Amino acid sequence: MKQFSYRYESSIRFSSPVSAHSWLLRCMPKGEPFQQTVRASLRVSVTLGDGSVVPLHVSHGQDAFGNLLQTGYVSGAHDHFSILSEGVVRQGLYRICGTAHGMYLEPTALTLPAPVMERFARQNSCRGAEGLLSCPLPHTAVLGRALSLCSAVHRHMSYVPGVTTVSTTAQEAFSLGRGVCQDYAHILLVLLRVCGIPARYACGYLSGEGATHAWVEFFDEGVWRALDPTNDRLLSHGCIKVAHGRDSADCPVNRGVFTGRAVQQNTLVIKVEEL
Repeated sequence: MKQFSYRYESSIRFSSPVSAHSWLLRCMPKGEPFQQTVRASLRVSVTLGDGSVVPLHVSHGQDAFGNLLQTGYVSGAHDHFSILSEGVVRQGLYRICGTAHGMYLEPTALTLPAPVMERFARQNSCRGAEGLLSCPLPHTAVLGRALSLCSAVHRHMSYVPGVTTVSTTAQEAFSLGRGVCQDYAHILLVLLRVCGIPARYACGYLSGEGATHAWVEFFDEGVWRALDPTNDRLLSHGCIKVAHGRDSADCPVNRGVFTGRAVQQNTLVIKVEEL
């Protein structure tokens, strides 16, 4: 077992005061067989027009996928919204024994397959031999196909921030050949499902410093395993999982609605370190 500290800090500034602000977060580690929380804390606050900082009450719950939810509401006018989630998790090898619901084989609005993607999946689903040579897991047909498709997505795409949005579909990103981790994950979801492999979208924090990250869990003979197509690797340790769903729309880390015409500027700092 290994231990990792994590820190998720989000600072959202509004160009003009907003009010009636409802927010929903998935920024605390999800309990999984490979991942147990040693300690965790969450602080949410707003800054008022006079500069005073007001801590907010946080309600805790779960969504339909078992992800931890943190929600709240602030009625008064404010121009700054801050989130600090930090703690320590203990992790074993990334594997989740269980079953796969049929919904993880079905397309969603963000993961509808196009004919060109179906052809791409057929052409690249049997080239997993090289990936298996260095893979420490028992070699299975599903694992070979999944590794091959992961590498194919990595080769096809170029990591370019700003060319896609949260509503960009897998088809659109595949056609562009550019995008960010969310796009890589959506494309891999399509390819795996086309090949009859149940797959789901996962998100959280990777070792090091950066932003939130997205990857894919696929079902392999009774075990969910994780692939990171952005970095073309099978995940083992050091990725703090906060949520999973059918696609990114099921499990955003931070979502909110408010009254006002303000433009948002979000500064996000994430750090994960092995202890």
